[in-house]
Amino acid sequence: MTTTTAPQTFSIPRPSETDFRRLHNARHGEIARALDMDTDDFMEFKRQVREKMYASLDHSKKFDEQDPSAWRRFVQWAYEAMPSLISKYEDAWPVELYVKISLSKRIAHERHQFRKAVAKYKRTMASRFSSVGEAEMSPADPPPPYDEEDRATGSETPGARMHPDATPENIENFLRSCDFDLGHLTSIFVTRRTGLFNLERLELLASWPAALRRDHLERHFGTMLDDVEIEVLNKRFVEMSHAQI
Repeated sequence: MTTTTAPQTFSIPRPSETDFRRLHNARHGEIARALDMDTDDFMEFKRQVREKMYASLDHSKKFDEQDPSAWRRFVQWAYEAMPSLISKYEDAWPVELYVKISLSKRIAHERHQFRKAVAKYKRTMASRFSSVGEAEMSPADPPPPYDEEDRATGSETPGARMHPDATPENIENFLRSCDFDLGHLTSIFVTRRTGLFNLERLELLASWPAALRRDHLERHFGTMLDDVEIEVLNKRFVEMSHAQI
């Protein structure tokens, strides 16, 4: 007689791709609620995952660029280190979510710090050589190392507020019309920094050469979206450009 084993059920299944992307950019309180964790459990979960991540994964690379074998070992560690926790979640998806968030934020921080260091260096060189014209970067004077006091908070990021001419409804409709629902990016599109705050700006970007447009999208959204999602967004702009002809 053959017995069949019922498939394992999880109290918290993996969210849809749309909800997963939304959680990627959500506040920690919202993520904790989605995981049905109290504050203490969530903080302990983050601590364990973060410490293991820095020891086991390449934190200079995005999630999709990690060594697949290293990631499999990481997931196996999670099952062994947090069995009662992980058994609640299909495919240990909270681990993947938090690793993606942590890697994205770290890469974004490093890029921000590098830009700040270069800007600081250029200002120093400009003042040093102001008497002889425009400053040139000298190999003998590399940009200064990243300083702890140079760390910027989100509130200090220039251009993070909504542009006064923004039309969020139109932007959200555009983003939701992509092959993937990218509506969660609306609040980022309509900022002064990103500059894609109304349909006129979207149409302008759609008129750019594809390579230039993709470079712009990668610079602004490379830490939030994977390569496929970037391509989906770029494809939507191509469709918009064709509609303009």
